[in-house]
Amino acid sequence: TITPSDVHSIVQSFLKHVESSSENTLNYIHVEKSLSTSDYNYLKVESGFGPLLPFVIDNKIEDLSLSRVSGRVYVLHRDFSWYGWIKSNVVVDAGFVDRLAMTISRRAGKHLSVVQSLAEGSVKGSIRVSIVYGNTVSTQGTSIVMRKKPGEIWTITRLVNEGVIPVEIVAYLWSVLERRGWIIIAGPVGVGKTTLLQAILTLIPPNRKVIIIEDVPELIATSDLWDVFAERVEVFQQISPIDSYTLLKFALRRRPDYIVIGEVRGVEARLLVQASRLGHGVLNTIHADSAESVIQRLMAPPISIPRNLLNNIWTIVLMGIYNDKRRVVRVSEVSAEGSLVDIYDVNREVHADVDYIASRSTRLRMYYDEQSLHSDLVERALLIEKLVSRGVFHYSELAARITDYYSTRLRSVTYVRGV
Repeated sequence: TITPSDVHSIVQSFLKHVESSSENTLNYIHVEKSLSTSDYNYLKVESGFGPLLPFVIDNKIEDLSLSRVSGRVYVLHRDFSWYGWIKSNVVVDAGFVDRLAMTISRRAGKHLSVVQSLAEGSVKGSIRVSIVYGNTVSTQGTSIVMRKKPGEIWTITRLVNEGVIPVEIVAYLWSVLERRGWIIIAGPVGVGKTTLLQAILTLIPPNRKVIIIEDVPELIATSDLWDVFAERVEVFQQISPIDSYTLLKFALRRRPDYIVIGEVRGVEARLLVQASRLGHGVLNTIHADSAESVIQRLMAPPISIPRNLLNNIWTIVLMGIYNDKRRVVRVSEVSAEGSLVDIYDVNREVHADVDYIASRSTRLRMYYDEQSLHSDLVERALLIEKLVSRGVFHYSELAARITDYYSTRLRSVTYVRGV
């Protein structure tokens, strides 16, 4: 049996490992390895995840789904994302599914009942949960879907190393980012849109003000200058709701260099047009299966952006599955006339080539002649390649190298100007 002193020791060990996690995530892995069977069973209870804890501590598991009708746990595995949902050997009793739903919803700070049968939120900021309780809105009864954040930030250098994005496209997006253009990352569900968005943000110098707005927090702030805002949903009208539109209006008064929307769904996109026209850098994700679908969705209700304003968008990056792997499959610019100009397309063999990018990018040629743009892209690509070859994959080390890069450029400009 476990004595009160044993419980205190286990909890303290657990908290020590969680608090020491550099990414502020639920780091149960090292705790589990150091505990006995009885202690580990206690941790399953204390964490609130019960029989789901093994999936929570497995870094390869990205999503899991559990429904009362079968009690079977299904998972999405990072190494087999092309396969889809995989049936596990874990089956949960139907009554215990209801109890798990109530426990997890409380951990997410959400109210759940027969009357309020839908709940969505995050547990400790690292696990996004979506819960349906009872038979009020679902004929299948209670169900739980959980999406986990990566155990650590996927930097842009790590994505290059994994073959997710070509280094030439990184150089191009970095240049667009520096010029505070509007970058939209599109793709279907589960192809890594948020992961790529987080990685691109690692290229922003630490001395820039960034405001992130999400419905449920997923992106990680990597600088003290960054603000992360999350929507607030009312429960029984006890508090006033705060949506993305309200948060975005508020953010525009805080003098941000960059505004990031986790996912655009509605009228907040109209304010992004305003933000872009005011000179703020803008980044967001959107669900769409092509660059053309992005344009159509932005023009259709409820967003309804007029076509003549779509040229405020600079670049649309399409994520997808290619050769059974998640990767960038297409990059398109939106011209001044609102038409799409492909910079890169893996399916049509429009290869990532600096010469081709420099000749096709009308946006960047507003700031460079073609030769200067070519030189700039080569410089950035070579730097990223060097960092990848040296294994610079952790955010703190990458941030230091990015800071050094800008400091060197500033010294060069200061020397030339004779300041």
